Amino acid sequence: MNTPIKVIIFLLMNLSVAFAQKNQVVVVSSQAQQAERLYNNAVLQYTNKAYNAATNFLQEALNINPNLANAYLLLGTIQREKGNIPNAVKMYLTYSEKIKHKDSAYYMIALMYYDSLNYENALKYTSMAIQENASDYKTHYLKGLIEFDLQQYEEAIKDFTAALSLKETLAELYNDRGCAYYQTQKYEDALTDYNEAIRLRAIPDYYNNRGSAEYALNNYSKAIEDYTTAIQIDQLNYQAHLNRGVAQLALAEYNEAFVDFGKCILLNDKSAEGYNYRGIACFKLKKYAEAIADFDKAISLNPQYGEAYLHRGNAKEMLREEEPACKDWQQALDMGVKKAEEYINNQCK
Repeated sequence: MNTPIKVIIFLLMNLSVAFAQKNQVVVVSSQAQQAERLYNNAVLQYTNKAYNAATNFLQEALNINPNLANAYLLLGTIQREKGNIPNAVKMYLTYSEKIKHKDSAYYMIALMYYDSLNYENALKYTSMAIQENASDYKTHYLKGLIEFDLQQYEEAIKDFTAALSLKETLAELYNDRGCAYYQTQKYEDALTDYNEAIRLRAIPDYYNNRGSAEYALNNYSKAIEDYTTAIQIDQLNYQAHLNRGVAQLALAEYNEAFVDFGKCILLNDKSAEGYNYRGIACFKLKKYAEAIADFDKAISLNPQYGEAYLHRGNAKEMLREEEPACKDWQQALDMGVKKAEEYINNQCK
């Protein structure tokens, strides 16, 4: 129930900042001045999304001044936005050769690979960037995000911690490290980080995540309070309705849970979890036919939803539909739901 990590990455430098550096250049020749004018024309074309025209101006500028570093940076950015990653990498690496701080180019390459889900190369270039400059929190942060996506949670915690040592006021970092702690079942540590994230920036996702940590610690009433706050801030937050309903189930508040699952479905009718859990609420309220209908819908949305097969089997068994119930339990077991084996052994011949 923990909300997936919020990926919030800050570009090391945006184009407007990078391009502003041209004003610091001392023009020493008419040729250099001409290259700068061509570069400025390229910037204008780029902002208008006229990539081919921008590229032509940049190539002309580089023919005059091959050391115009920002031209390579902009060429790399154009190639990245056009989806040509190999050419973008080539341009960024050339840019890195022209400047003293190579870590900035390595970071941009890593970010590009991360966005394209090429985690191996993304890790390679974040490591290179850190080797060049270990004092930039953004690179440690990006490395942690990559490791999180690779389910290398302990490594992600180390890199998030390194980032926090350099930038201790960033709410996103506390939230994301909290998510890594949550995934390693270190719920108290997760709670501490979510508290700090909320202190710095009180947004629905952070309350939702803290609620999930409270739930994992069996603090169901506190979890409900956090989910409720998330909903008050964002009434369209279907995940918070789903999570609050699950906490209400734990407190045997079945009618309240039924309402929340209904709101979750209303906000997101593709939520297989919403239908599955509303089916559970119906089952607890002894509305077995309605429960089966919800489990049917959950399975139609996610045919690999083993838990929904298990619960549908339970509802069918309550209606004395033994053979269909056994088929559902067997399907659940085949999908790895170990609990189904108990029902099969006790109820099926």
